[in-house]
Amino acid sequence: MTVLSSEESLDSTFLSGKLSQLREVVNGLTDASLAADTEPVEGEGSWPPPVSFPVRDCLLTILNEEWEHRLYAERDLTILEASDPAPA
Repeated sequence: MTVLSSEESLDSTFLSGKLSQLREVVNGLTDASLAADTEPVEGEGSWPPPVSFPVRDCLLTILNEEWEHRLYAERDLTILEASDPAPA
């Protein structure tokens, strides 16, 4: 398990290489691809049930979740920084 220090930047720790992947995916989106539906995932016991979802809704859910995770991480790092003893 990796333990983060308060000196490590959030970008270098969490987002290394991820932003370029995200930009590539977002830049490749078109109105048609956003208006499409996902392909149902078939299989016994698969979740969610094998139905289609709007791609636009899926993307918004993922982006919102990532944003909220970042807010929690920034909050926690701020708490860690505030609790660090002053260097001797």
